[in-house]
Amino acid sequence: MSGSLISYVVSYAGFILEAGLLVYLVGSGHAKRFWELVFYLSMSLGVGVARTYTLHYEGFASRQYGYCYWITDLMLVLAAFVLVVSFFRRACFANREMWQFVRMLLAAVIVAIAVISYFSLASHNDNFFSFFIVEFSQNLYFASLVLTTLLYLMTLKMEISDERLSMIVCGLGIEFAGPAAGLALVYLTNVGWVSAYISVYFVPLCDIGMILTWLYAISRVPGAAKVPSHRIGASPAFARGNISNF
Repeated sequence: MSGSLISYVVSYAGFILEAGLLVYLVGSGHAKRFWELVFYLSMSLGVGVARTYTLHYEGFASRQYGYCYWITDLMLVLAAFVLVVSFFRRACFANREMWQFVRMLLAAVIVAIAVISYFSLASHNDNFFSFFIVEFSQNLYFASLVLTTLLYLMTLKMEISDERLSMIVCGLGIEFAGPAAGLALVYLTNVGWVSAYISVYFVPLCDIGMILTWLYAISRVPGAAKVPSHRIGASPAFARGNISNF
């Protein structure tokens, strides 16, 4: 089997799995409960269609495809950040004070990334907008990876033990961590074929891993359950709020 055929199989397998999970969420009546996943999957499928259409009619080396790729990449990163924010909200369901602090922290993160990206590219006056999109997307991507790691650790310490939420966060971590490690490898090796190999094979495989993890979490893993206070050392003051139905 040739390399190009393998890349097509891997790419289209990801599209099919995303579409299948979206249909499952809508058909099983879980769309409202998992609205974040519906939003992200719809965005990802729309991005795939837009890129395929532009590639077919404009060509890989065209300026139009370059703009399409990086703008849709920004849209995907922002959609993933929305996922992270919503999962933090679920993790803080029983503690409103913590959620208010986390919400301010997340807002400060995205503002700081925008400011850092702007000043780091102040010299690119000729094509500032394009450079800013690329820089902002990459910075937000790595920040989302760090936030996802913190979110997973947070789910392990929650008074509400939510195995489903933890596994869904793990799936998102696969989506972030795989390409992030690949990008780090590209910067370290500075070899062109490494970048091509990662974008063609590794990134789609990480996407497939995330979708399969989400599908298992939604269909097989139980939702939230109260953790006994003696297990977490919590006092009654931390037991405010209802148990999430996620």
